[in-house]
Amino acid sequence: MTSTVTVRVPAKVNVQLAVGGRRADGFHDLANVFLAVSLFDSVSATPADALRLTASGPDAGEIPLDGTNLAARAANALAARLVP
Repeated sequence: MTSTVTVRVPAKVNVQLAVGGRRADGFHDLANVFLAVSLFDSVSATPADALRLTASGPDAGEIPLDGTNLAARAANALAARLVP
């Protein structure tokens, strides 16, 4: 039995984004002001032997599915921590 988990990921509109100095971990400090909107993405995860990313919807062809995609990078990082 395959157990798929699907969650809604709320959207926001960044009104202001300030990028601060680079931290020791290579990332930058951020400060932002945003507005919540009534839009969302649906994200599903299903256990599998190999990691695979797909996109659907009217603009799916515009979404990169390689290592430049933040969702793919997060999934790879999670898999690296969870899979022996």
